[in-house]
Amino acid sequence: MKRVLITGGNSGLGLEIAKELLKQDYHVTILGKDERKLKEAMESMHSKNIFSITCDLRDYDDIKKKLSLIRHLDILINNAGIIAYKNLDTHDPQNIKDIVDTNLLGTIYVTRELLPILKKQNAGTIMNISSASGLPTGGYPGECAYVASKFGVTGFTETLKKELGEEGKNIRVLGFYPGGMNTQLFSKSGDEKDTSQFMDPREIAKIIVFILERPESIKMDHVVVNRNKNL
Repeated sequence: MKRVLITGGNSGLGLEIAKELLKQDYHVTILGKDERKLKEAMESMHSKNIFSITCDLRDYDDIKKKLSLIRHLDILINNAGIIAYKNLDTHDPQNIKDIVDTNLLGTIYVTRELLPILKKQNAGTIMNISSASGLPTGGYPGECAYVASKFGVTGFTETLKKELGEEGKNIRVLGFYPGGMNTQLFSKSGDEKDTSQFMDPREIAKIIVFILERPESIKMDHVVVNRNKNL
């Protein structure tokens, strides 16, 4: 049974990925900072193969402590992310820091702590969920901090591939770049954006699982998924 860790796995896209992987008999661990929400998410999935880790991705020491308990892993999905719509000159510095710490540094730190396991196995997959806003053509006004964090995830992903390739490691590093989804990402930030016409995270989760299920000889990388705005 393959083991997977999903950051931000208690809601939105992360939760839908967890549900899809459980259908494929994966051993799934979801990571989030809110213990109550993690418990609710686990109870909603009704599976003996779902587990959780309460951890704050803004806190490296917490990451190091909590992830030290993991001994085996096949897939790491760095999915956790937060957003805020503020023009830069009015954006609270602490909120800027939270966005960068969660989206970018959290991804880097979690990967750093778990990479030795994958290296020892010389096998495994790391999927970093960036965003269409993390591409050169992406981003909207008010997203400066968010876009900067997602550009960072994109750069981290591309460079980690080269680093592991140079070491001759059989570890897949995949970048996934979705557009807007109908999740609570915006409402959690206090933005009342209408996301009803955005992509269904359940459909995006199916695409992600399809990518992960491909044999090692196939590497579906740098996958961009956007909604059809003509519908």
